[in-house]
Amino acid sequence: MAFTVEDVQDLIRLLAERPEWRAQLRPLIVGDEFDRLPKAMAELTEAQRRTEEAIQALTARVDRLEQRMEELAEAQRRTEARVEELAEAQRRTEEALQALTARVDRLEQRMEELAEAQRRTEEAIQALTARVDRLEQRMEELAEAQRRTEARVEELAEAQRRTEEALQALTARVDRIEERLDRLTERVEVLEAKMEQLTEQVSRLVLAVDAQRIAIDRMNNRIDADLGYLYEMRFERKAPSLFGPWLRKPRVVTLNDLDLVDQAEDQGVLSEQEIIELRALDLIVEGRDRADPEQRPLLMAVEVSRTLEENDISRALRRAQLLEKAGYRARAAVSCRTLDERLWELADAWGVLVRQADDAA
Repeated sequence: MAFTVEDVQDLIRLLAERPEWRAQLRPLIVGDEFDRLPKAMAELTEAQRRTEEAIQALTARVDRLEQRMEELAEAQRRTEARVEELAEAQRRTEEALQALTARVDRLEQRMEELAEAQRRTEEAIQALTARVDRLEQRMEELAEAQRRTEARVEELAEAQRRTEEALQALTARVDRIEERLDRLTERVEVLEAKMEQLTEQVSRLVLAVDAQRIAIDRMNNRIDADLGYLYEMRFERKAPSLFGPWLRKPRVVTLNDLDLVDQAEDQGVLSEQEIIELRALDLIVEGRDRADPEQRPLLMAVEVSRTLEENDISRALRRAQLLEKAGYRARAAVSCRTLDERLWELADAWGVLVRQADDAA
């Protein structure tokens, strides 16, 4: 039996009179997906709100980190100013080395504290890196959720296109849903802009930390050089007493005091490069050899270093050999604050005398 226009009119009239029939007929026309759409949109809105709150909290934490880094930079500038003052004081008080000893000891303690502060800074940077990694993971999850939302919206749009002709009464509701989707899209764009700002802030923090590390390395190098110079000066002043067990009447001499070296240079026994190497010798101590029955004169070719290394031993040995080449009895010696057992054994095997002395020697 054909379904006529009159039948359609009768069906419309019956549906208008029987609301319960409309409720039963609606799922058959539009499907269940449309009824679930408001709930899905409400869940998406709540998830978006939680994301915004998390981003705001992260922004506050990054701001606090920037403030901490500025405080660290200010402390670093004060430290550098203090080191400059110490360098100036050192040049003015070179003749009063005993009084300067106590201040250098305090400086070493300060450097240990600075090293500890640097370690804590590096740990904080590692923690920040981990937090940024977690933030990136969260952003990826948000992007995936956004892609799923967009896919869902596309499905809704397709369903809307399929049912437009039969669902003219629902057009207003669909329009409102689309408007809410537009607002959500705008909020997502705002979040993306905030994420770009956070990324830029983290990049600036990384650059600031690198600059601090470079400044600390330069300061450490300067202080190591100054401490090494002070150690050499103290050792030279105390050298006669330090080498008393091996030399009788020891005294510090310079290359200009050694006439045989000048003669060896004039006669070509020592090359220009060998003369340059002898001039680089840290210290020459002259005295009479206590171990020699005749107590003949002996020169000690001394290399001075706060922390002894293998090349210090080899240089002392090579330069003692050059003094012997010039016609002197010579022996290699090294002076240091600390050395390990391996270097003790190496120096003993090469016949190099080791004189260990602390900064107050």
